[in-house]
Amino acid sequence: MSNTADKKSFYRCMFCPLNPPAIMLHSKRIMILPLSAAVIAALCGWRIMNPGGLSDSAATQPEMRQPAPAIQLYDQNSTIVNLEAFLHRHRIVIVFFDGQAGPEANETLVTLREFHAALKAESIIVLGVSTALPQDIRNNSSQPFPFPILSDVAATASESVHRKWGCFVEPPSLDKPAGTQPGVFLIDRTGMVPWHGSHPRPESDTSAIVAHLLGGG
Repeated sequence: MSNTADKKSFYRCMFCPLNPPAIMLHSKRIMILPLSAAVIAALCGWRIMNPGGLSDSAATQPEMRQPAPAIQLYDQNSTIVNLEAFLHRHRIVIVFFDGQAGPEANETLVTLREFHAALKAESIIVLGVSTALPQDIRNNSSQPFPFPILSDVAATASESVHRKWGCFVEPPSLDKPAGTQPGVFLIDRTGMVPWHGSHPRPESDTSAIVAHLLGGG
């Protein structure tokens, strides 16, 4: 009986208004609960707004795209080809290649020639561009290319096609001499092309370009 009375007396003493330790402990608990709730709410809100976390923030940014620069050049048959005639109706592949080496030295062009029938069935337009003359393209190919191979013979001019598409290097650097450089570009049905800086951005991986195109990419 005396033990029970002693316990009741102890608890009354601990939580009485005159007991400072009990008051301080109780106050800390009251302050911690709303602070914890605020931190949890903030974390939940950030998680909802950033479902992928910090590491995925750059990947979720939309790719910059702009209208494809104009192209109007003679092809291997000395016929004027205007890119504008294909825009907004077709997906388009443009392959800039080394004119001195010729189109058959470019693996991408050879692959596109091999699968041209399938690409044409999907309404995909293929254009090659180099500094070679039309007659050189005709005479230096073991078999005809079934799509236009365009001649940008004035590639050094300020408004040349090579310059507009960022495929002319000037001034030269330690690893790149002045002159043209290859590149593969994809234009979507809206006439837009991936963009980087002041020029279209070439595709970084062209090894599976045909599979990408025929797969709906």
